[in-house]
Amino acid sequence: MKPTENEENRIRTLLLFRHAPVDFPDGKKRCLGRGTDLPASPAGLAEASALAPALAALGVRRVFTSPMLRCRQTAAALAGKESLPVEVVPGLVEMDCGDWEGLTFDEIRARWPAHYTRRGADPGLPPPNGEAPAAAARRGIAALREALSRSEGDPVVAAVSHSGLNRAMLCALAGRPMAEMGALAQPYLCVNVLHFDGETLTVETIGSSLKEERP
Repeated sequence: MKPTENEENRIRTLLLFRHAPVDFPDGKKRCLGRGTDLPASPAGLAEASALAPALAALGVRRVFTSPMLRCRQTAAALAGKESLPVEVVPGLVEMDCGDWEGLTFDEIRARWPAHYTRRGADPGLPPPNGEAPAAAARRGIAALREALSRSEGDPVVAAVSHSGLNRAMLCALAGRPMAEMGALAQPYLCVNVLHFDGETLTVETIGSSLKEERP
């Protein structure tokens, strides 16, 4: 059934971003969780700044973010010349990667070959002593609801988070098993479009470009 005009006016849009590319000091990609607070790269932040006009055109009035540096820098870049308020939501912090935190993937594969293989087949399996994706999804979704409550009246809200947490939240919201997390594309600076009717968060698009979402 098509929603009435009044129902459509109550539906709000949440733009859930992944942060800009990370500046790895040695050029080697690492397992980045909540315990490794690396900055975003200058080139990545330039890309984020280039998206700011599109964000403004969609009517975004503020940007919520994970407390981690790479996300806060991305949020500030997306705020652009308009200097939109940037507000930290602690629950949007990346998942805890446990014993794998900060290690290169070659190091992880060498030290935990069996677990690495199992997790490759089932991304819902947490790293040793790490956070379970299902638990991360619950606190992340609560954080998105917090952002929506703090921006009551704003029809479009933006939030910057992380690939792991985003995938877990999207699986939970779409009713998909956590084993399918790896199938959800989350490239740097992608946007996931969610809708909120006052009670339920629903997923419209996953891993798209902000430019594709402009009216």
